[in-house]
Amino acid sequence: MNSMTSRLQSQLDELFQHNTFLPDATPERFRRLLDQLSQQRYSRFAALYAECFQIFEGSSKLEPFFTCANNLILLPVTQRRLVINDPVFQIWMTLAFQHANAVLTDLADTPSALQSLLLELPAVLQRITQTAVEHKYSNHPPIRRFNVDPLIAAATPPNYEFPEDESTRKHLERSGYSIHFFRDVVSVALSRIANTWPACYEQFRHLVKLICHLPDGTFRSCSAARYTGVILLSAKDHSILDIEESLVHETTHQLLYSLVEVCPIIDEQHAGERLFTLPWSGLRSDLHGYVHAFFAALAQVKYLERVRQRPATEMQRAEERLLDLLKGLLKALPELEACDDFSPRGRTLMDNLAQEVHALRHRHADLLSRPSAATGSRSTLGMSV
Repeated sequence: MNSMTSRLQSQLDELFQHNTFLPDATPERFRRLLDQLSQQRYSRFAALYAECFQIFEGSSKLEPFFTCANNLILLPVTQRRLVINDPVFQIWMTLAFQHANAVLTDLADTPSALQSLLLELPAVLQRITQTAVEHKYSNHPPIRRFNVDPLIAAATPPNYEFPEDESTRKHLERSGYSIHFFRDVVSVALSRIANTWPACYEQFRHLVKLICHLPDGTFRSCSAARYTGVILLSAKDHSILDIEESLVHETTHQLLYSLVEVCPIIDEQHAGERLFTLPWSGLRSDLHGYVHAFFAALAQVKYLERVRQRPATEMQRAEERLLDLLKGLLKALPELEACDDFSPRGRTLMDNLAQEVHALRHRHADLLSRPSAATGSRSTLGMSV
């Protein structure tokens, strides 16, 4: 191990020490995570450039790609990161890496598919630039229905399949809220999040690049690592508070996608195919899904306990949700603590999260001890804890 690699490993070890990465952890650690993520993505792109130069050396056909890639590499760091961290660019780069590796390992008969993908880069960058021009960030990222980038539309199945024909789109647009109304609702929900937990809103601003409004979706909210930075919302929420929860939930998923991209937390060589039952839904999930659900539920509890000065019915709903989520966390904790499939840093993270759950159990002991029928009789949220 050379000195640079050793220093990086030491920095990652330090980053995980006494850190949950959640919004109430040290903000400086979150910024360091983002810096590491951006640097890692840039290094991957530089490696892709070098591999493709080796494959297509002397080919004039690839000149548009190499010129475009070279211009991107030479951009000032701040501008370059805006591009490299864009979901569209990330999806394109993942596909390009897959095709390049297929060529280098002789799994592909010809490099034609890779060549075609590389030549798409100028158009990809143009679409990213156009989106930035069209949407000046207010308090939310772009919110779209069907007019999403084709690379994103190709990445979302099986979570959601964007209809290709115009008649189906027009039919679906007649259901649910209009996109304009939904933007207003999301804006209100985000303003509430910013007032309730400013650090959570700050993470949202950095991690969520696009919201897709999909009322025909079979989910309440959805995201996946293969299209990091994009969240899908069906607007099946019953209140603004529910939408706040969905946004906090999905922001936390994005946080974990970023964290795992920088440093895997599960030891894939030892992790088996064991399925766990999620205490919040009863659904079966592998360890990756279990950790994501646990991480998101913990963030939601921390958000709900910060809810203040809302109407009585909303405060009661917040307390009921907090209790349900916290009970699920307490049920899941022994199972995750006993699991041996985490990497050393993953184990450190889970131990840090466990400490937070124990603190929540202590902080809300009175609420947890109440008989179920009496839970909603009088909200204790809003009182200092």
